[in-house]
Amino acid sequence: MSMSSTNPASTVSASSTQNNSETTKLLFKQIEPETFLKLLIAELQHQDPLNPMQNSEMVQQLNQIYQLQANMKLVDAFEALGMAQNVASAMSLLGKTVQGLADSGQRITGQVERVSFAEGVTRLHIGSEMIRLENVTEVAISHQ
Repeated sequence: MSMSSTNPASTVSASSTQNNSETTKLLFKQIEPETFLKLLIAELQHQDPLNPMQNSEMVQQLNQIYQLQANMKLVDAFEALGMAQNVASAMSLLGKTVQGLADSGQRITGQVERVSFAEGVTRLHIGSEMIRLENVTEVAISHQ
């Protein structure tokens, strides 16, 4: 009967290294680019002169900064696009009859008299009631 043995120390070490790598990735995603640059500069200033950072490591870190900034710009662009789409959708409902859940919690039906935008929320005004654009359940052409 043969028994295979694994070295518990190497298993723990490999597992620990993988967890540290995942933790580092999560922390990096949460850090602001300016903070990361400050950390990188501090790292360069305090690195061991006998064992300096390799060029490939620096390029990799700079690439991560670039990717983070690009992702942040992309998120901003998508948010602006979403807001523009909400504005266009809400404006197209002016004068139409809509049904939906009002901010007061009551289900109402009526003609959209005006549209307002505040704090990223688009609201349709029907008389004294307001309906958030996302709470509209039905739209009809008004018959006057």
